[in-house]
Amino acid sequence: MIHKRTIYLLLLNLTLLSGFGALGQTAHSIKYELSMPEPETHFFEVHMEIPEVLSNSKLLDKNHLLVKMPVWTPGSYLVREYAGNVENFVAQNGKGQNLKSRKVNKNTWQIDINNAEDVHIDYSVYANTLTVRTSFIDSNHGYLNGASIFMFVPELMDKPSKLKVIPYEKWSVVSTALPETSKNVFDVKNFDTLVDSPIEIGNHEVLEFEALGIPHKIAMYSATKLKYDKEKLLADYTKLVEAATSVVGESPLDHYLFIVHHQPRIGGGLEHKFSTTCMTSTVAYSTESAYKGFFSLLAHEYFHLWNVKRIRPVALGPFDYENENYTHMLWVAEGFTNYFEEVILKRAGIYTEEDVLKHHASAIGNAENAAGNRVQSVTEASWDAWIKYYRSHENSSNTNVSYYGKGGALASLLDVKIISNTDGEKSLQDVMRLLYQKYYKELGRGYTDAEFQLACETVYGGSLDYFFQRFVSGTETPDYNQIFKGVGLQLVDANEGKNKGYIGITERSGSVYRISAIGSAYHSGLSVGDRIVSLEGRKGQSFTGASKVKNVGDMISGVALRNGVKFDFSFELKKDNRKAYSLQKLKKLKKKQKMAYAKFVNI
Repeated sequence: MIHKRTIYLLLLNLTLLSGFGALGQTAHSIKYELSMPEPETHFFEVHMEIPEVLSNSKLLDKNHLLVKMPVWTPGSYLVREYAGNVENFVAQNGKGQNLKSRKVNKNTWQIDINNAEDVHIDYSVYANTLTVRTSFIDSNHGYLNGASIFMFVPELMDKPSKLKVIPYEKWSVVSTALPETSKNVFDVKNFDTLVDSPIEIGNHEVLEFEALGIPHKIAMYSATKLKYDKEKLLADYTKLVEAATSVVGESPLDHYLFIVHHQPRIGGGLEHKFSTTCMTSTVAYSTESAYKGFFSLLAHEYFHLWNVKRIRPVALGPFDYENENYTHMLWVAEGFTNYFEEVILKRAGIYTEEDVLKHHASAIGNAENAAGNRVQSVTEASWDAWIKYYRSHENSSNTNVSYYGKGGALASLLDVKIISNTDGEKSLQDVMRLLYQKYYKELGRGYTDAEFQLACETVYGGSLDYFFQRFVSGTETPDYNQIFKGVGLQLVDANEGKNKGYIGITERSGSVYRISAIGSAYHSGLSVGDRIVSLEGRKGQSFTGASKVKNVGDMISGVALRNGVKFDFSFELKKDNRKAYSLQKLKKLKKKQKMAYAKFVNI
C-alpha cells in the first residue's frame, strides 16, 4: 500500500516547476516549499529547488552538490542534531529524474549532479516537540523554527531565496515576520533570515497594534478559549514596546511579530530580529502575578531585538550552524536582558517600585545561595553553556552558576556604579546605546570581550578592571552594600542572626533527588537515587520533618537503600547560611543619593 504522503510528494514533483514559475527562475538561489498534508503524523514536507547548478560560479564542484541540516538554533546554545528528524530524502533533476545521493556525515547529504541544470530535493521532517527552539505540528496547529526544518547549500547561504507555505487544507492563517510578496509566499534575504523567522500556521487569532509608528502583530495560539481584556492587553503591549525602545533610544524595526503559545506545562521564549516566540500558560491573564510574569517574559524577549540580535558578542554572527559558537559573553546577552526586564516594566507602569527592588534582591540572593557561585564564573558559564547549562544533572547546582541570574545581578551593580560615579548623568542604558551606535550601526559587527569592558569604562568614567577580574571572570563576592549605598540602598538579610539548620537534600518519591554542597548532608554518604527506609527511627519521615525537631549541632541518622543493600547514615545538622535578601532604602539619604535612587528605580 502506497502511503498518502508518498503520493503527495510524487504529485508535488510533477507540478512544482510550473507552480514556482511565477516566482521567477533566476532571481533567487533556492526556492523552498513547505507543506503539511498530514499534520496528525507530525511531519512537515519540504521541497527545495536549486536552479542553474552547472552555471553557478559559487558551486565549485560541478559533479556533486552538498546540502546540510543545521545542528542548533541561535539563541539556544546546545547541539540538538536536527538531522535526526529527517526522513525520505530524495533528489531529482528538473525533469523529475532521480539523482543519486548519499549521506556523508550526520547532517550532510551529497548529490551526484549528473549534468542536471536544476536540482530538486524533497524530504520530510518529524516535528513533535513544542518548544521555542524546536518545531511541532499536530492536527491543531504547526509551529517551526527554520534551523530544525530547512537545509542549506553552504556556498549559497548568503543568497536570497523564496519560501512558499502551503497550509494544511483546514488551516487559513500563516504568521511570520518574513515579508510576504503574495499569498503565503515570502522573500528571504539569506539563510540566516530563514533560520531567524519562526512560523506559526493554523487558525489562530491575530491581534494588531501600533507603537512608535511601527506595526506589531500578535499570533495568539491556544487549544482552548482564552479569557483576557483585549483593550488592556494591547495597551500594555504598546507601553512595553515604548519603554523597551527608550533604553537604546531608537528602534531598528519596520514591523514585528509576537508568536504566543498558550498551553499547560510550557514556558520560555526565543529571540529573533523581527519576531519572538513566547510560551506561557492558558491562565497568564487570570491574576496580577501571572500577568506580570508573562510580561516579564515579553519584555525579556523584546529587548533581545537590540541586545543579542543587534548588540551582540562578535562570536554570535555570522553563525556556524554545524558547530558550537563559543563566547564568554552570554552573561551580558542574557543577564543584561534579565536586568532590563525590570527597567522596561517599571517604565511601562506594569511593575511598581517595590517590584523592581524585590526582583533585583531576588537575583542577588539566587546567585549567592547557589553552591556553584563559588565554583564557576559567569564567563566560564557562558563558554560552557553548550555542555553544561542545557545539559544539567543532579550535581549541576553545586558546580554551575546561571549566566542569566548572576549576569542580571552583576548588571545591577554596574548600573549602580555608573549612576553613582556620574552623579546620575549616566547609567547602564548608556552602555547599551554606545554599543548599538558603534558596533551595530557604524562597524556592522559584534563587540569583543575587551571592547565591552571598554564601553562600560567609557560610560563609567574610569577603570573597572578590578570589577571584571574579581566578579565577572572570578568568583569573589562583591561588597554589595558598599556599592548600593551610592544609590541610597542597602541589602538586608532577613536570615541574619537566625540559627536554623539546613540539610540540603531534595526528596522525590521517598528517594534522594538532589544534595546541595552547602547543606549538612553533603558528606553523609548519601547519594542521589538512594531510597530512604527510615529517618530517626521512623518510616516515612521526611528530611524537612526531621529538621524541624532538631537544633543546629544535633545529629540526624537513618537507614537508606542503594542497589538492594541497606546502610546506615548520620550527619550533624549545620547552620543554614543561605541569604534572604531584600533591598531597602537607607534611613537618611543625601541629595545625590536621592537623585541616584530615582535614576536606579526609574521614578
